Amino acid sequence: MKRHNDEALRKALIAPESVALVGVSGSAGRLTARPLEFLQRNGWQGRICPVNPARDEIAGLRAWKRVSDIEGGVEHAYILLNADPAMEALEDCARAGVKVVSILADGFAEAGEEGRKRQERLVRLAEEAGILLIGPNSTGVVSTGPGFICTTNAAFKAAEIGKGRLAVLSQSGSVIGTMLSRGQAQNTGFSVLVSTGNEAAAGVGRLGQLLLDDPGTDGFILFLETIRDRGALELFAQGAHARGKPVVAYMVGRSEEGQALSVSHTGALTGSARSVSAFLRSVGIREVESFESLIPAARTLSRIALRPKRPRAVTVVSTTGGGGAMVLDRIALHGVPIAGLSEVSRASLSAQGIPLGHGKLVDVTLAGTRYEPMKEVIRTLSADPATGLLLVVIGSSAQFNPELAVAPIIDAKAEAPSDAAPVLAFPLPHAPESLAMLEAGGVPAFGTVEACAETIALMFDSLPEPGGTKKRELPADAAALIATLAPGTQDEVTSGRVMQSLGISGPRSRLLDADADLPEDIGIPFPVVVKLVSSDLPHKTEAGAIQIGVPDRVALKEAISSMKASAAAYRPGYRLQGILVQEMCRGVGEALIGISRDPVAGPMVTLAMGGVMTEIYRDSAVHPAPVDIATARSMIGEVKGFALLSGYRNRPKGDLEALAEAVVAVSRLALAERVHEAEINPILVRPEGKGVVMLDALLHVGEFHT
Repeated sequence: MKRHNDEALRKALIAPESVALVGVSGSAGRLTARPLEFLQRNGWQGRICPVNPARDEIAGLRAWKRVSDIEGGVEHAYILLNADPAMEALEDCARAGVKVVSILADGFAEAGEEGRKRQERLVRLAEEAGILLIGPNSTGVVSTGPGFICTTNAAFKAAEIGKGRLAVLSQSGSVIGTMLSRGQAQNTGFSVLVSTGNEAAAGVGRLGQLLLDDPGTDGFILFLETIRDRGALELFAQGAHARGKPVVAYMVGRSEEGQALSVSHTGALTGSARSVSAFLRSVGIREVESFESLIPAARTLSRIALRPKRPRAVTVVSTTGGGGAMVLDRIALHGVPIAGLSEVSRASLSAQGIPLGHGKLVDVTLAGTRYEPMKEVIRTLSADPATGLLLVVIGSSAQFNPELAVAPIIDAKAEAPSDAAPVLAFPLPHAPESLAMLEAGGVPAFGTVEACAETIALMFDSLPEPGGTKKRELPADAAALIATLAPGTQDEVTSGRVMQSLGISGPRSRLLDADADLPEDIGIPFPVVVKLVSSDLPHKTEAGAIQIGVPDRVALKEAISSMKASAAAYRPGYRLQGILVQEMCRGVGEALIGISRDPVAGPMVTLAMGGVMTEIYRDSAVHPAPVDIATARSMIGEVKGFALLSGYRNRPKGDLEALAEAVVAVSRLALAERVHEAEINPILVRPEGKGVVMLDALLHVGEFHT
């Protein structure tokens, strides 16, 4: 297999000297004529080689019958043929030594078993030839700097393709055109736009890695429908973080398969949408909830950052009280701290007769419609060490008098020292002229309050350091025990043994034969907990298969009898493996720790308040598994209910450090591929320094791996 280094592949991807358009049409207006039309219209200086066996000439250019016939070869090829001819064309590209090939055709993995096999052959061909394969189902590659507009997307008919410093990687072919048009409306251009299609070989992660060292790209926008290669995406995100190039994603099409198939509470709490968000955040990719925020967030994050020595809070100054209050409120709802005016700045500005309002909103009212007072406010606040980030909300003057309301913001920012607080702006009215002025003046600006608030929230979100330390080994005892288990849902005793092999202790217990007489002495003092042990009853409460606080031997016999009857009615024909009697344990609270495997995002650990009400409260934290102790502690902090265990209002403190250690231990089950789901619910949190106790466990394992 041939290998090309990343620099050669990047050049062939976005700055090739030659391109073959295989199956290009000479009939204007046809979809397959567009790449040639766009390349010529945008002045691309490379060599365009039409490939069409039925033509000798297309649009004034010589046409070849095959790519392998082209003298001197080509670096990049775009195949515009149907599925089967596209396969033949790829074989020809392999013979010709083409480095990068994009394929437009559908009829591959999305088209059933036959299409899946066709795509597998496609990938083998590309791998053997060392070709960077994009697609199939790709609408092409655009590199705006050199005018390499090699796409079938109709949006690129635009009279002018704006250049910028953000790269777009989209799994939807139509979205690269959507981004172009929306970017134009927001005074934002792009460096590169790639439609990744089916991602049969190279996906968002691999293409992102190639673009990391593109000097024309300062940040990345991802439009995701799924995650096909988590490892490649993580490497890309880590590389972007190391280079200070933010990655912002919008995710659609999140599968709920994991939740639907779950046998534990964990799956219902986690859900695929939460898993995907947790994965993206864990690798350093910021995710926007609103599509409207995607471009402004990436644009802003790629241009400015919070100053390390300044407060982590935003100061809002406004020329309109009501509008400013609206924006401040929206930002606060995202959990961003709001800073009022410092006493130093208030004294300085008040001495100049500038009104400042009251409370945390710095309301300058009509002073904001005059150049000098407005400039002085921005200058003073951005220089004030008490200002972390400065947002200027502009009223109606942004629409009718930008020279008075907008120009002073730009000028104050231009004259500010390098360590001044970053300045953002939001014109309340529809004011395209002001937005253009602000962007040209280096002041990030927003067209909607939602995009403004969400972007600021992303700026204040402290992402975890990529590549955190995780224990990557499963304890030998646990691995050996899991290897002996038959596929399926395990009973509580077996599940508990696996958890104990991880170092998590349970209460004193005795397993009784399901059909034998109750012994005179069960060896555990009353009152006790009694349960039916059955892999067919994963949720004992619903089945009536558990009773708590059984006071004596007579009551125990009655409890066993009633539980058997209840379980038989709940699950006729259930298999009973035994009767488990446990000592009563008391603590200060309960938790749930679970492992699930999301089909998109991979293994996840979930932490929540425990017990039968856990799905109702839905107060939980989710993170890719396994986790380290620092992450486990952070997860505990995310669950609001655990405030009750941290000494809230003089309540007794729980052993939250022992809980964190248990989260780490359970999360390591993700390293056992056979473990599909695992859960302790509840795990009892005892007083500080007394540890935790596993009260109930569930484990579901898959087939043996060969």
